Amino acid sequence: MNIPTHLKHKPVLEVINYDQIDGPYANDSDAMGLSIGIAQWNSPGWTDLSAKVWRHTGEKWSRQSEELPLHRVIDLTTLICIAMEYCRNGRLSSSDDFPVSRSTDNADLGHHVELMKKELKSGSKYLDESLKRLSLELKRLGY
Repeated sequence: MNIPTHLKHKPVLEVINYDQIDGPYANDSDAMGLSIGIAQWNSPGWTDLSAKVWRHTGEKWSRQSEELPLHRVIDLTTLICIAMEYCRNGRLSSSDDFPVSRSTDNADLGHHVELMKKELKSGSKYLDESLKRLSLELKRLGY
């Protein structure tokens, strides 16, 4: 399914038919595409970029489509990697410029950590595929 270009987010690069490759939701997903483009929240003269997940209800483009600034997408990926390491080895990586902590206000933290471990383990095939793809692109960029 083609990503619309008449809406406020203006795609520049896109992954169409993402629903067919959407990890564990492949072929049963409402996420029809991914794009990097000109953010919908821009004021005239501004050109912030954003990443967008294009969701479709089957009848129309969903208001539940997600759009994030690029740095937040990368920060979330970093947090996912930290969560994976935490669940595997019990080590919580944190630094002054990216302080990660346990959510101590969560009354069910122990239970939720166990659920996170279970979900990360069961989804490891898809996460590993995505992270290997990311690692390859980071190497191409010189990281």
